[in-house]
Amino acid sequence: MDEMNACVITRTEPGAHATAEAVRGLGLNPLIMPAARVEITPATLDLEGVQALLMTSAAAARAIQITETLKALPLYAVGDATAEAALAAGFETVISAGGDGATLAVLAADRMSPRQGALLHLRGREVAGDVTGMLRACGFEARHVEVYATHDHPDFKAQIQDRLRHDAGYILIHSPAGARRLAAAVSDREGELGRWTLLGLSAACIKSLEHLGFRNVLVAESPDEDALIDALRDEVAKQSLE
Repeated sequence: MDEMNACVITRTEPGAHATAEAVRGLGLNPLIMPAARVEITPATLDLEGVQALLMTSAAAARAIQITETLKALPLYAVGDATAEAALAAGFETVISAGGDGATLAVLAADRMSPRQGALLHLRGREVAGDVTGMLRACGFEARHVEVYATHDHPDFKAQIQDRLRHDAGYILIHSPAGARRLAAAVSDREGELGRWTLLGLSAACIKSLEHLGFRNVLVAESPDEDALIDALRDEVAKQSLE
């Protein structure tokens, strides 16, 4: 393996495989190592008086059973990947905020009126930002339902530590929760991090990792997959010139 050829992908499936294909297209060796595993949680969706749905992860779209009543409601998604997952699941009207939780809340508040009904956030147990809280501050009745939960992947720590010892390259972080799991796994391996460049989907994704001694720490220009891959492409090109 070339010195800087490895690219560790810490996101959960099935999104990890899509990222791996993009990474492979850059001439890197993608290494899928999910930091977490997803567990669908039993949830009852009360749609009485709901005017629209909110969704902040693609996992939520895959975690719920889509009924005719549910898919007929407009759905506001945090970004394009979540919007694509919602459309694939069967939702009919999907609007992408193209940003983070705050962007989603602003878009929903701008497009809708509190007088038209409640907003229901379909989410996981771990979330970045308080979307419902922001919307309540704007006068909306906003509530959430946890439709899935993420747990530490039992193999992640051993896998990532082995890779840190033997390779060098890049590590991609797609969520703050993934960053926290990576920090917990590598906090005692700081001497091995200097050969690795860390790339995060957003500033929140790398906040808990900035102090650990990575070779470089970069953030995508916007919080979406295309921007993350663009940042990786630019960094690979830069490293090839050094």
